[in-house]
Amino acid sequence: MLLDCMDKYLQAAGAGGLQLFFPVTKYIQPYIHIRMKHNMESIVGFIRNEIENHQQEFDTENLRDYIDVYLNEKQKAKKQNREFVIDNNNLAVTVSDLFMAGTDTSASTLRWAILYMMAYPDIQDRIQRELDSVVGRNRLPRLADKTELPFTCATLLEIQRAGSIAPLGFMHCSQEDTTLAGYKVPKGSIVVSNLWSVHHDSELWDNLDEFNPERFVDDQGVVKERVELIPFSIGRRICIGDHLAKMELFIFFTHLLHQFKFTKPEDSPALSFEGITGIVFSPQPFLTQATVRQ
Repeated sequence: MLLDCMDKYLQAAGAGGLQLFFPVTKYIQPYIHIRMKHNMESIVGFIRNEIENHQQEFDTENLRDYIDVYLNEKQKAKKQNREFVIDNNNLAVTVSDLFMAGTDTSASTLRWAILYMMAYPDIQDRIQRELDSVVGRNRLPRLADKTELPFTCATLLEIQRAGSIAPLGFMHCSQEDTTLAGYKVPKGSIVVSNLWSVHHDSELWDNLDEFNPERFVDDQGVVKERVELIPFSIGRRICIGDHLAKMELFIFFTHLLHQFKFTKPEDSPALSFEGITGIVFSPQPFLTQATVRQ
């Protein structure tokens, strides 16, 4: 239920979060605003219940997660007679941000990954041969294997380029008057970075419509992470979860392909790469057949 609410909320918010940063749109498309409000209330309501459960079960000797750490710090502040400005409302919103920023993005990337593996079985076979050669069949892949799996890592990079799940990143606000490429950007301007245009620029990528992991592998067979690939944005406002997301994607992707072969089920609809546009660009729903590898 929670994941469904997040998915609907992010789709309704629009590419780049237009519904969030331009409140006037609620008068133009009120039904979208109502749907966003309903889904956000469901998400925050779920988290409020979790906070209440944590308060009842709280144990300073067993801090299980982010909420427990918050409760511990709040308790410390009370004992030290110092102000603790963050209340449970702030906590609920912060946790919802962590859920939406760290859950749907990784899930959408993995859905694109499975879709591309179904569409390009030769690439899937090559990854699995590499996994079998480096990891073997008696254990699961781990982060320490990453340097020995160049084609697998290159494929993940190509999935991030082709899928571009955050096509317009997220809106920011300029802190001072500046000039960029000859254009004046006044202080307080809303700034949107078009990451999709970078990842789909024919001057930067040869045969950009071709799904080709080889573009991220050099002549020595080593992964080359190109500066033009910026799925987590760039600069001081780069996504704070980029390192965690990269680890998660590697672990989930390699575990899935180590254990399963993904194919298009017979009589299922044709594969489509027309995505659903929202804050997160996700693939259309599709069917897959996961066959356990021996």
